[in-house]
Amino acid sequence: MAILKQITVFLENVPGRLATLCNALEQRGVNLQAMTTSEASEYGVVRMIVDDVDAAIEALRQVDLPFSTVDVLGIEVSDEPGALGKVAVQLAEAGLNVDYAYVTVASQSGNALCIFKVADPRQAETILTSA
Repeated sequence: MAILKQITVFLENVPGRLATLCNALEQRGVNLQAMTTSEASEYGVVRMIVDDVDAAIEALRQVDLPFSTVDVLGIEVSDEPGALGKVAVQLAEAGLNVDYAYVTVASQSGNALCIFKVADPRQAETILTSA
């Protein structure tokens, strides 16, 4: 479990913008560890966890892509039915709302990496560590 820095990138919803983002990261040697995308008519939102936040930020600045960063909670859970639900229940019972979440399989460990955006990631980390 860790507090991670998530980068949110705002992309025009036109062909090639995601390619611009991915190519910029590649040129800086940045590896994506988790990513989710969503769209809202004219713009898309890409949320990502990377292995080198500073290099990713430089890459985004270089290609003039608007972005923001936020702390999120990353939790590795077993890659099996119900694992994510158990964490969600613990957060709910503690009164913590999950603004959004996404999951990727962590290839090295074989576990799933769950990313949670909550109002207070440190409080969530404390609650889940003590449970």
